[in-house]
Amino acid sequence: MQIKPKPLLVVAEAATSISIPVKKNIVRVTNISRIFPAIHELQPCGIVLDYNYMGNEVEKILRRIRSNPFYNNLKIYCYKTSSHTKVDGLLRALGVQEFIYAEDKQPKVSATVKILNNIFETVSTTKLAEASYN
Repeated sequence: MQIKPKPLLVVAEAATSISIPVKKNIVRVTNISRIFPAIHELQPCGIVLDYNYMGNEVEKILRRIRSNPFYNNLKIYCYKTSSHTKVDGLLRALGVQEFIYAEDKQPKVSATVKILNNIFETVSTTKLAEASYN
């Protein structure tokens, strides 16, 4: 029996604004009002919020996610172009577990790719472990 892993929900303005190394099990939402219906329907393993696109709406979304126990297992990641101590601290207090910063112009393996690969490895390992217990 093959178990389909839960998708990763990406909330961004354009489909290509956040490059994700894996193309499978990714659901992109471009309309902010569709975030909660998508979370309810798909029950994703995690959500990536594009701070540059959403701006102050990120705070409202995070407060709503953390106030509802239905979303307790949802991992929250925030994509930003650069770090900002005060803003990042507030977002972390509201529930963001990891930040993904835009790539530098230098040719190197990006931190974004490493973080996203880690996310998918964790999801795959979790699903395999759950499958072996059932």
